[in-house]
Amino acid sequence: MSRPSVIIVGSGVGGLALAGMLTRQGCEVVVLERSAERRDGLAITIWPNALRAIRRSGGEEMYEAVLKVCEPIHSARMISQSRGPLAAIDLGFLTRRYGVTGQGVTRAELLDTLIALAGAPVRFGAEVSRVSPDGTVVLTDGETLRADVVVGADGVGSTVRRSLLRPGQDDRRENPLESWQGVVDRGGIWTSEGADFHFGPLGTCGIMPLTDDRVYWFVDGSIRTPPTGEGWPDVVRALVAATPAEQLFPGQAWDRRPVRRWGRGRVTLLGDAAHPILPTIGQGACMALEDAGVLAARIAQDPDPVCALRRYEDDRYPRVLGHFKKARGMLRMRALPGAVRDRMLAALPDRTITRMYTESTVPLPEFS
Repeated sequence: MSRPSVIIVGSGVGGLALAGMLTRQGCEVVVLERSAERRDGLAITIWPNALRAIRRSGGEEMYEAVLKVCEPIHSARMISQSRGPLAAIDLGFLTRRYGVTGQGVTRAELLDTLIALAGAPVRFGAEVSRVSPDGTVVLTDGETLRADVVVGADGVGSTVRRSLLRPGQDDRRENPLESWQGVVDRGGIWTSEGADFHFGPLGTCGIMPLTDDRVYWFVDGSIRTPPTGEGWPDVVRALVAATPAEQLFPGQAWDRRPVRRWGRGRVTLLGDAAHPILPTIGQGACMALEDAGVLAARIAQDPDPVCALRRYEDDRYPRVLGHFKKARGMLRMRALPGAVRDRMLAALPDRTITRMYTESTVPLPEFS
C-alpha cells in the first residue's frame, strides 16, 4: 500500500512529533513554519498519556530521545499562603502503573529533539496564506504545494483553521489567562523533586523541576507589568529575582470549546489549532501529542486518507472535550475566594486530590 504525502503546517510540539511518526511509516512529509527559526517558549509538562502516544506511534527511539531531555516529577504539593500545606501527592503510582511519571522539559530542547527525529524537511520562513480542502497549500510568496493530507498544527490563531471556516462560523477565543514564566538555575533556592503550586491573593504560582539543576516557574499576573515576586512566598520571590531577563516570558493562553468536525476534505487540524485548552491541568502539549499519535495510527490503518482524517476527528472529539471541561473546572477552582478554596482542598481526602490532579494523565486504551 502506497503511503500518503503529508504537509504539516506548524513546527510546534504536535506537528514535529507527527512528522516523525509518519516518516517512520514511510510517508513523504514536509513541515512548513512561518517563523524564520525554531521557536523557543519556556517549559511544559508531559504526562504518561502523551508519552504512551509517543512510544506507540513514534517508537522506542522517539520515546527514549524525548525522555533524555526531560526531568521526572515525582510528587506535587498544593500550598496556601494563608493556611500552609493543603495537599501532598505522591506520583510514584504513575511509574508503577504506566512505566513513567510526569516530566518537565524546556520547549526548546524538546523541539530540537523532535526536529532531529522528524525525518522530514522543516522549511522555516514558509508562511501559509490559505489552504483548500483538496489538499492545496498556497504560501504568501505565491508558491503552491499539494499533498494527500494537510495538517494544520499552527496554533491557536491557525491560518489553516481560518481557511476552513464557513461563513458565519465562530473563531472567537475565550478565557484569556495571563502569566509570567521563567527558567532559572536552582541555586539552592528550591530543592524539591516534585512540583509546587502556591495559592494566594494574587492568584496561583507554580514551580517544577527541569534537567541540569534548573527550575521552571510561573506566576499569574498581567503581562503588561514584569513580575517582581512581591506578594508571593519567599521562594517564588527569590526565583523571580534570580531569573535573567532573557529567560522571562510573558504568557497568554485561551481556550475554545471543541467542535465535532474540525477538518474538511484532505485537511485536518491538530493541537491548539483544533481545540485550545487552558494550561490549568498541564495538558495542552499532551493533547497535541495524543492527537499526533492517534492521527498517525489512523493514517496507518486506513488506505483512504480522507476517511482516516474523519475517523481521527471522531475519535478525538470526546477526549478533547473532556479535557477542555476539566481545564475550565480547574480555572473555576483557582478563581474561588481564597478562604473557600483553601477550606475545600484541605477537607478533601488524599485519594480525591490525587484523582483530581492526575485523572487527565491516564493514557488512551489504544496506547496502554
